[in-house]
Amino acid sequence: MNPIDHSQMLIHVIFSTKNQQSFISKEVEPLLYDKISKILFDECYSPALIIGGDVEHIHIIYAQSREWSPDGVINRVKKRSTDFIKKWIAEFEWQKGYGAFTISRSADEIEKKYIADQKKFHKTTSYKNEFREILRRHEIEFDEREVWE
Repeated sequence: MNPIDHSQMLIHVIFSTKNQQSFISKEVEPLLYDKISKILFDECYSPALIIGGDVEHIHIIYAQSREWSPDGVINRVKKRSTDFIKKWIAEFEWQKGYGAFTISRSADEIEKKYIADQKKFHKTTSYKNEFREILRRHEIEFDEREVWE
């Protein structure tokens, strides 16, 4: 058996709506999350472990397929979910970029709880402050003028 058959990469991806508009309502959210989960599983062979977020952004932890690149998976999710949501919200768009970070299996329960608690977390912390802190924690340099596009 090939040792690569036992690989696993977990990716935590974060992206927002264009201009951080509050499009992800409590009515749209379950439809969006279900669609993203199906895109990840059926099209990208990268099952979601958890999807969460708030009205203007989304967090996803998924198991990365060996057949797709992370950029390919994320761009596919953004494109196909945009097409889906535009049935209800014609002006819906995701921001151009995203943040993507590997996480270890030993930390995935902590990360999943963090994502599950997003609504509570964002009662006291803005999305922009959260994203800045995540970038700093992962030691990723960023230009404030470009990160919100």
